[in-house]
Amino acid sequence: MTENIINFVVALRRIPPLSDLTGDEERLLFELKTLKDDEPDLTVAGVYHRLQGRPASMKSYHNFTGLKEKGLVEVAVDQQDGGKRKITFTWSAERLFKKLGA
Repeated sequence: MTENIINFVVALRRIPPLSDLTGDEERLLFELKTLKDDEPDLTVAGVYHRLQGRPASMKSYHNFTGLKEKGLVEVAVDQQDGGKRKITFTWSAERLFKKLGA
């Protein structure tokens, strides 16, 4: 049974774009998905606030930048409040979530 689970997880990690992510980036991507489901107008500041107390890898700016560079998240200036930066998922990330049933 354990071997089947391990094989399943390995197979999942081979699905692009998961195959291009580091472990920390992958964890952050799914953490962002959970946060965004709870708060559709999620901002960069909101992410860092809500991830306080979590392991450093979960709130690392480097990991967030990696997700942006790999085309999974976008950040745009809020039209109502120019000081806020809203996070959205790209088509690639949405397609991945759909494949995984997330």
